[in-house]
Amino acid sequence: MEEARGRRNMDRFENELVLPIASGRSHGIRNGRAASKDQPFIDLRSDTVTLPTAEMREAIARAELGDDFYGEDPTVNQLQDMAAKMTGKAAALLVTSGTMANLIALMVHCPRGRKAIVGSKAHAYLWEAGGGAAVGGVVMTPVANLENGALDLTQLEDELATPPDAHFAQPSLVATENTHNLCGGVAVTTSHMAEVAAMAGKCGVPVHLDGARIFNAAIALESDVRTLANYADSVTFCLSKGLGCPVGSL
Repeated sequence: MEEARGRRNMDRFENELVLPIASGRSHGIRNGRAASKDQPFIDLRSDTVTLPTAEMREAIARAELGDDFYGEDPTVNQLQDMAAKMTGKAAALLVTSGTMANLIALMVHCPRGRKAIVGSKAHAYLWEAGGGAAVGGVVMTPVANLENGALDLTQLEDELATPPDAHFAQPSLVATENTHNLCGGVAVTTSHMAEVAAMAGKCGVPVHLDGARIFNAAIALESDVRTLANYADSVTFCLSKGLGCPVGSL
């Protein structure tokens, strides 16, 4: 039901959230039809339509290259080091998408047949092709998301308290999201993130943060990325949304 509602909301965005502007031209969708390239508009379907700036294109063209397989691409290495430093983590890895990044995190934290506790409206649960289960053998176990993007802490506590019995998939991860896409893009409070981290930590369960738009969350909460990432053992963020890169997540 949540997935169907999300799809309807996306359809509504694609049909309605294209606003006229005074200047500038682009391609897009309006009322299910391709908009004319000569008709100016602001495309608000998603920040995924953000394109690289001219300055970014020039920087890409000038970037120093090397063989990433051998760890010899200095630009990739610099990006990964920068991401690790910004998030306060030991290392970072550049991958092609947020879905891939979240899947890697799920599989790192969860052996096959173990449980990842996720929000019922989480992108990793509803919008990532069931990769955790299909590829990683992870039991994706939802708890309710509240309107403010928070997890229902009573349900979370119940799932963390799974009896240590061979009949039950044991919890190996709590997966959070900030900002929260299907809860209206809300920034989840740091106090809630701290509560989740404390509850999971008490049970010896790590926390993963889907921070596809973590820079938006940091600004909205008047915080910084490192502080938000500190409430999780692993974090992902997307380069190709509001940051405007052609591709990539870390």
